[in-house]
Amino acid sequence: MPRPSARKRSLRVTTTLLTLLSTALAVAVTGPTTAQAAAPQAITVDLGDSEGPAEGVGSGFLYGLTEDGSGPDDSLLAPLAPRSARGGGARLDGGGWAGDGYTAGAGYQRRIESALDQARRLSTPPYDATYDLLVSDMWGADTTQAPNTVYPCTNGDCANWETFVERVARDVTASGLDVRFDIWNEPAGAFFPPGFNTEQYYRMWDSAVRTLRRVVPDAEIVGPSLWDFSPNNIAPFLDHTQAAGTLPTILNWHFSHDPVADTQTAASMLAQRGITGVGLTMNEYIHAPEQRAGYSAWYLARIARSGIDSASHAIWDECCAAGLLDGLLVRGGDGVLRPTGRWWVYRSYAELTGDLVRVDSSGAADAVAAVDRARGRAGVLVGDSSGGTPAVDLTVNGIASAGVAGPGGVQVTVQRIPDASPLGQPVTVSTQTLPAGTDTAHVSLAGQAAQDAFFVTVTPAGPAVSGDASVTAPDREADFSYGPGWGRTNGVGDMYQGTADWSYTPGSTAVVRFTGTRLTLHAVRDSDQGRMLVSVDGSTPTLLDNYAPSRQASSSVWTSPVLPRGPHTAVVTVAQGTNPASSGGNIALDRAVVTR
Repeated sequence: MPRPSARKRSLRVTTTLLTLLSTALAVAVTGPTTAQAAAPQAITVDLGDSEGPAEGVGSGFLYGLTEDGSGPDDSLLAPLAPRSARGGGARLDGGGWAGDGYTAGAGYQRRIESALDQARRLSTPPYDATYDLLVSDMWGADTTQAPNTVYPCTNGDCANWETFVERVARDVTASGLDVRFDIWNEPAGAFFPPGFNTEQYYRMWDSAVRTLRRVVPDAEIVGPSLWDFSPNNIAPFLDHTQAAGTLPTILNWHFSHDPVADTQTAASMLAQRGITGVGLTMNEYIHAPEQRAGYSAWYLARIARSGIDSASHAIWDECCAAGLLDGLLVRGGDGVLRPTGRWWVYRSYAELTGDLVRVDSSGAADAVAAVDRARGRAGVLVGDSSGGTPAVDLTVNGIASAGVAGPGGVQVTVQRIPDASPLGQPVTVSTQTLPAGTDTAHVSLAGQAAQDAFFVTVTPAGPAVSGDASVTAPDREADFSYGPGWGRTNGVGDMYQGTADWSYTPGSTAVVRFTGTRLTLHAVRDSDQGRMLVSVDGSTPTLLDNYAPSRQASSSVWTSPVLPRGPHTAVVTVAQGTNPASSGGNIALDRAVVTR
């Protein structure tokens, strides 16, 4: 049976959130415009003021995968650490249940198999995402339905609709997957011509909820999935479903202008009616003209601060099985998928692990920041809603007590994320090392073009090094950061400092940030080792095979070309497939040697 989502969060309506509402009203939420000069805006981050766990809310996608859920490749999906998704086979040939003549034919079967394939991938490690199953898309209401379509509960007859809903519920149960049932997408206009808040709509809704709860007693039900946040439409929906005993498990809407303000309004509407235990989600967000790097970073900052349970990116490009994450990826003339600037925004957002911390901002720019004491790092993602060229004076306080200092103090790295397609790598703008005991860092962020975003990291600095000597990174926190799917083993006698960082999950990534002219990676070569991809500064990845007939505990497996002296970033990705002679697919990193 489906169980309540392990990722369900309680809504946090705090004094800070209430204070932000007045700020939210002053934020200009407009589509992108041409580049505009802007006076620097002050943003202050306090690493010592925790606001709860960083859960990646907003790292979700509607119809971002291929039909069978296999694409995009883990190397492009896993770094985004998706937390939610939504689908139901929209626009696949056959027309779903309605296209099959209101029965479970080939059209229906293709759609539900697609949705379950996607849900299966996103619930299998390294992923742990919720999946909203779009019931209306499987029925056939995806704007491609025939003009003479007979909609559920026409003339009060809900029998066929109830048969359909029961079939969906039983097929999901048979799959063993945990999904959330999103009954009807945007119930007005082309999707449900009878209209929202009509007698026919409520018959359709009530009969679906009762059928689902009869077949799947603990079903999580999502609705009403309105096109836009509208209290005037949500209020009568709550009143009806409360009286009828058909309240959704999760109150859902689309396209908040400001997630902070709208989430607070929704929470108040529930509280006024004495409704408890209902989650809040937005499983479509961001309009087509707003899909730019700077605006996306701003919107993610607002989602993270809103206290909403989950949010998934809308689909505007190539719906519904292209596997491009709605344009976060672009396919080149050679057929290869490559990241865009927006992909790097979501990649940076996924790097914000540990605890969210306080951000004070008033203006078009905003930020989301987090401290991960276990990893010994902090990060700040900065975006701008104005559509212009951002300019921000960023102050980061609380460094001394945040657990991010190393033997040489802290290193503050600024990356600019251009709104480019494709984008091989963010631009490293600056790297500064501050002495041990430093509590405050001041960073000037000056955009070079409209819709630039910025990612600032605070990491431990190693001992000071001069000349051209080769140095070994003292520990992983100094130079390495690890995404989902990595673990650490201690007490390994033949490896540097007795530790190894490892992963056997294709697509899992490790990032090595270093300052110098060359990087050499050392890793285990053995009879159970797999393959890995390595790139530096966005270069084409090199495929390495770490298989060897016998163990080489700290083998030099890759050396970068000679690079300009300065800050650089290398990315290690666990590759698909293994050497046929290997008994496993593990990757075990030992150390890095930097030539200064």
